[in-house]
Amino acid sequence: MVPMRLVFGLAVALFLGSQSTALQAQPADLILHGGTVLTMDDKHPSAGAVAVRDGKITALGSLEALSSQKGPATRLVDLAGKTLLPGFIDSHGHLIDVGLQRSVANLLPPPDGQVHNIAALREQLLAWAATDAAKRIGGGRIILGFGYDDAQLAERRHPTRHDLDLVSGDKPVVIIHQ
Repeated sequence: MVPMRLVFGLAVALFLGSQSTALQAQPADLILHGGTVLTMDDKHPSAGAVAVRDGKITALGSLEALSSQKGPATRLVDLAGKTLLPGFIDSHGHLIDVGLQRSVANLLPPPDGQVHNIAALREQLLAWAATDAAKRIGGGRIILGFGYDDAQLAERRHPTRHDLDLVSGDKPVVIIHQ
């Protein structure tokens, strides 16, 4: 006698298998090709194309291998030699801060920067205000700095409005603590 759990498990597996086959028979919404698709799978680290349906990857391989996934409404996107990475979901990250830090006045203390006191902080802000980056960010109408640490400033305090007014009396000065 076959245990009922086994019969039920086989029935579910057969049902899901038939559903999976039915889904595979549907064409992809999108096929990205013409570049390197990084899979993050050590056994198959890259592919030439990826097929997507309903927001989910359905197949990886060469464009030729994915031709069976193409339907009349499938959108083909040529990556033009660029690399495609999977999306990253990070519940707590500081990646945007890296871009910000590279774009505004560097107010970090040594050894990563030169700001060891409030006078050096003002110097960095004034130097940045004269750069092309300052013209690109906010059209030169704002002075931005990132990375100061009051605990590492000689004065052991946050800069005040009076300290920052010496940088500019007519443009807002925004500094972000590290």
